[in-house]
Amino acid sequence: VRRRKQRAYFSETFRLRVRLVYFTRIMRQDDWELQITVDGQPLEEYNVDGRSVVAVQPGKKFEVKVAYCGYGNDPFVVEILIDGKKTGNCIALDPTGTTVNNSARSTAKGWTKSEGGHNACSPFTFVGTPVNEEGEESCTFGVGQTNWLRGVVELQVQKAAIEVARYNVPWPSVRCDTTAASGLSERELVKGGLSSSVGRGETAFNSHSSKIMVRAGKAMVVARQGEAVHSYRLYYRDDFFLALSGHVDFDDADEVKILPKSKGEAKARRLKDLRSSMKRIQQTKTNLKKRHKSSGPVTIDLTSNDVD
Repeated sequence: VRRRKQRAYFSETFRLRVRLVYFTRIMRQDDWELQITVDGQPLEEYNVDGRSVVAVQPGKKFEVKVAYCGYGNDPFVVEILIDGKKTGNCIALDPTGTTVNNSARSTAKGWTKSEGGHNACSPFTFVGTPVNEEGEESCTFGVGQTNWLRGVVELQVQKAAIEVARYNVPWPSVRCDTTAASGLSERELVKGGLSSSVGRGETAFNSHSSKIMVRAGKAMVVARQGEAVHSYRLYYRDDFFLALSGHVDFDDADEVKILPKSKGEAKARRLKDLRSSMKRIQQTKTNLKKRHKSSGPVTIDLTSNDVD
């Protein structure tokens, strides 16, 4: 009996450790998991202001993986949006496996268009955010606020129903949002961690073997009209932003990946000043926390002066 208890204890301890390691990498809210993978590996996630944030890998293609981990048998229709834009990935999930949509997980590989069973997919790719030198700022960084409307992958979930198709159902027409990412001021881009946006890789074309998605008499997942939509979000930021939050290291070698390309000596000096300011801010933040442990979080302006 004693040995059985010991085995049970160590078995449960091992499972708990596995869970801890697993869930530090993959966002899980309610019964849903959402992750960004690069080269098949999930990006490490960090907690920033109660939000799950991953570090971008500039120039890399990535995929978005979704999984239902609940114990219920309800089917779902899920949709993936990036920065509020439709990606063309509207997916039916059936945990029971009784329909043609017989899976509780799926992977979105890129911006998708579909017409008559013919598909075009442009891979999700981390690209540099364009700098709008004359643009107005959309958020106020000077008072410690962060723009969480950009740099976000959103999973929208809606309960669905299972119905038997009364006639052959063709593949639907799908259109993703083709609007390019808008530019940001240099101040927003650097201090908001938004040096990278999600762009499009080289488009690949393919076709289904049949123009019929579901044949008459087969069970399929259909959306329920009026059913509530629940959203789950995973944010992406650059190393500069995560270094300020104390999660990753940042050094001069990262400048090429994170900061806008230099255009002359003046900008090069400005970028060097930003790096120096970051180091001073980190040290100041550490010192203030030591002095004001009982005062709660410390809000610091990320600029070294009002001009920057």
